[in-house]
Amino acid sequence: MKHIILKLTIQPILVFFMITIILLFSMCSTVDGNELNDRFEYDIEKRYFIDDQINLEYDIKSLGLKIAKLNFEVNFGEAQYFSNATVKTQGIGDLFSNSIWTFSARGILSKNDIQPKFYNNHIETKKGVGHVSIVYRNGKHNILARPEIKENKLIRLYERLNVQTIDPISSMIEMSMYHNKDICTGEWEVTDGRRIFSIQFAQELEQNICTAKFIPLVGFSDKEMKKYEDNPVPLFMLQLMKITIKDEFIFLIPISINASEGISGSIDLVDLSINGKSIVF
Repeated sequence: MKHIILKLTIQPILVFFMITIILLFSMCSTVDGNELNDRFEYDIEKRYFIDDQINLEYDIKSLGLKIAKLNFEVNFGEAQYFSNATVKTQGIGDLFSNSIWTFSARGILSKNDIQPKFYNNHIETKKGVGHVSIVYRNGKHNILARPEIKENKLIRLYERLNVQTIDPISSMIEMSMYHNKDICTGEWEVTDGRRIFSIQFAQELEQNICTAKFIPLVGFSDKEMKKYEDNPVPLFMLQLMKITIKDEFIFLIPISINASEGISGSIDLVDLSINGKSIVF
């Protein structure tokens, strides 16, 4: 099996993003009416019927050694979602980074998509502390960041943002729940409050797996952009499973995320529970 590259110097938000929203291959950031009609939809009664908790735990390894762990929790109730996630270095990862990244989000379950209300990420590393929060109001992103984003970068960021560019956690939940019947298609834009990047999805028919390509768009330094141009991030290879809640609601869950080339590493699901009950996979 081929595996994902997980260099300890990789951007924390990229690591988290690739671990989580990659289960969502079915949607585009700018979708037309037909694509919306192809998604799973939930009427008002069904949305209020979802009152469950899903917990996911992943091991992140490089060269066979554990470097970090991801814990992800999402709670549903009254047609809303509340989610928290933590990525913490472990083992050899502590020697190089000793970092912890926490994320949270909340929003509303609409008929055919997610309507986020709030997103927050907080990062603590040896180099210092970083924080970003996004409040969604009247179709706009209200961003607060520490350290502050330079004015010219913030202007370019706001120019590119639109109502369909949402945070990684909300993206993950939306694509997991409201996926199209035909997965592994489309291009999707995501923001972490400092950057915007695109994920392009495709399907490797011969291998019967999904692939995802990461493309930086806005908020990256000239040095970072040059690095990505000269040495693009390799394709991510994705393995999924479907889970059904209350015999009706189908969710897509990533079992593993690997890379098409590079140094051996992996992001693997080690525990899945629904409403406190462990699920065998």
